[in-house]
Amino acid sequence: MHKHLTTMHKHLTTMHKHLTTMRASAPAPSTAGRTPLVVSGSPRKQGIADAGTTRTSHNNPVFIGLLSLWALAGISSSLAAESGPARPQTNAVQAADRLGELVTIPAGPFLMGNNGHEGFEGPEEFPQHSVNLPTFQIGKYEVTRGEFRQFIEAGGYTNSSYWSAAGWKWKESDVIDYAGLHGAVAHTVRANREQPRNAPEHWAAEQEWIGHGFGHPRFIQTDRHPVVGVTYYEAQAYCKWAGGRLPTEAEWEKAARWDEKQQRANTWPWGDTWDPEACNNPDDHNAAGGGYRVNQSAPVGSYPKGASPYGCMDMVGNAYEWVADYAKSYPGNAKPFDHSPSYHFVRGGCWDDDPFSVRCAYRGWYLPPSSSGVGPGDSDYIGFRVARSPTNER
Repeated sequence: MHKHLTTMHKHLTTMHKHLTTMRASAPAPSTAGRTPLVVSGSPRKQGIADAGTTRTSHNNPVFIGLLSLWALAGISSSLAAESGPARPQTNAVQAADRLGELVTIPAGPFLMGNNGHEGFEGPEEFPQHSVNLPTFQIGKYEVTRGEFRQFIEAGGYTNSSYWSAAGWKWKESDVIDYAGLHGAVAHTVRANREQPRNAPEHWAAEQEWIGHGFGHPRFIQTDRHPVVGVTYYEAQAYCKWAGGRLPTEAEWEKAARWDEKQQRANTWPWGDTWDPEACNNPDDHNAAGGGYRVNQSAPVGSYPKGASPYGCMDMVGNAYEWVADYAKSYPGNAKPFDHSPSYHFVRGGCWDDDPFSVRCAYRGWYLPPSSSGVGPGDSDYIGFRVARSPTNER
């Protein structure tokens, strides 16, 4: 600011010198019929006030306007030279936009796993145990196609800095892995392998999802539908680009089911009683998800009745969600297992799952390069949401 005022003073001083020179060289005008100009409310001062005491030819509005524009042009040039070109948004602002709406989950313990009284169970869900987590934030919604498109258009598939070493190696390959839950794997080669991989497989908006049966009409995914058919590597890269990360399995489960007021873990996000209308599943009638016994995803937030106690939407049904953890048993499990460093967990069930699979305690796992399913017609139900620690910054 001081520099700008100094520059303005210099320009005004130059103006004054030019005016003084011009007045000295001009012939004295006649004052007949002229009215002195008095500065109201203050004593007349030397210099600028005196110059306006008698109206002369130099008070012509056009002349004064030209001089004013000349001075302002000089000031503007000086300001532009100091400020330089317009600056883009900071990374912090851009990252905040990319992360979308986040829900803050307060620090504290919660009960993770199955207590044996849910009416459904898988051996990998036991034993229920207490986990103490620091404060974290998690996406209120699953990442949408519109949000993922921003990643694509920003060069997400051409910038290796967003990808893990294994992820970039996969991205540069022509291989597609269809890895079914618990181990079935099929390998194939991309049909469009002559083109660089620059989007998820099956990215086209119009889809027909066969799933486990029921109706499967073709439908159009909008920008508000969750992005699905993404591999762990793609989800991980998006999160890094956005300024966050994938949630841990424990973070995901706490956000999905923990009722802090009641200090209890719900079987489903909304409670312990199954309600087919509270999430996207084959038996709900919500037209957003295609209606009864129709296989397709729904725009995020279409089932507000099924919100978790913290207000997170679509934590079950709609799309499975990648979490950061390798697939391994809980401490104290009767039949320990450890599938690291191969398989990662997915949580939440999807649009064609039954009440068993859309429980908050349900644990499934897939290979990182898999976009899910066991074949090209069955790779359309894994998505993800972002998370971050409060101190995360790009």
